[in-house]
Amino acid sequence: MNLNESAGLDRGSLHHGDPLWVLNEYRAAELHGAGAIFRMGRLADSAELSADLTRHLRDETVHAWLWTKAIKDMGGEIVAVDQPYQTRLGAHFGLPRSLTEFLALTWVSERRGVEQYTDHLDGSDVSPAIQRTLRGILRDERWHVRYIHDELDRRIREDRGVQQVVDRALVADEHAIADMIAASAVAGSAIQAPTCPSPTP
Repeated sequence: MNLNESAGLDRGSLHHGDPLWVLNEYRAAELHGAGAIFRMGRLADSAELSADLTRHLRDETVHAWLWTKAIKDMGGEIVAVDQPYQTRLGAHFGLPRSLTEFLALTWVSERRGVEQYTDHLDGSDVSPAIQRTLRGILRDERWHVRYIHDELDRRIREDRGVQQVVDRALVADEHAIADMIAASAVAGSAIQAPTCPSPTP
């Protein structure tokens, strides 16, 4: 497998460049991820994958709580995020109809999450509390990328058609990021173009 490693609440006055808005985006992404992992767990076709998905589900819900706590600790409010990354990703990919499609979408989403959290951690003016939260979450996120990578690799060895599913997910990821960049430009945010290279066949 050729995989290059290189919610009904008022948004209020927050805007896309506000640090509290960013944390609300992170929280929304983790909650969205938890829902997807829960659905995947019902499709798991091996005991090992079922165990990994259960651990992953725990991680996503813990991460959502950590971002909720961070927002509250900063005196912020929980607000709705209408179009999180995963929603845009799914819009470009289509409704996943198989475990393999769920895995491919989750893999590209987790890679994108690692990139975003790493960029945030490396940024300036990040408080010690947020740094600690990011480091802890990144440890889990890197494992998510690794175990799904290994599962997809195994499936590709059994069925070369799985690579086409992964490629579709990568294209959907590129379109989703382009959408977010365009939306942030309109909103006056500072989202940058993605730096995560796409695998080649």
